[in-house]
Amino acid sequence: MGNRALVQTVTLVFGVIYFAVGVLGFIGPLIGTSSFITITQDRHTLLGIADINLLHNLVHLVIGIAGLAAASSVANSRSFCQVVGVILLILGLLGVFAGNLLGVLPLAGFDIPLHLVTGAVLAYFGFAATVSVRSRA
Repeated sequence: MGNRALVQTVTLVFGVIYFAVGVLGFIGPLIGTSSFITITQDRHTLLGIADINLLHNLVHLVIGIAGLAAASSVANSRSFCQVVGVILLILGLLGVFAGNLLGVLPLAGFDIPLHLVTGAVLAYFGFAATVSVRSRA
């Protein structure tokens, strides 16, 4: 399997989670609709806990794909954690004060603590965590 730094594992895990959430956001029964969601104010609730729309799903997919790609190296993983961590912290804070981003990206309810916590974890691994490589047999 090779050697993998903890920051790479964190990046891979977050990549998988965000990609999965992005895909799940397009499955009608999970969002309470049978129609395709749009980028407008067409908001749905994923699993009854998080407001989403087409743009929100696309953002989750992009973050997921970027995380999966970045997990290939320590440097890319750290950069991913730094950039995405800061973006998620900003989105979480915007959700506290604004409720949405430019009227097209819903940021409310469960999204706020989710983005704040995931942003803080990613920012920690991007900026503060030391790189240690674990050997896998």
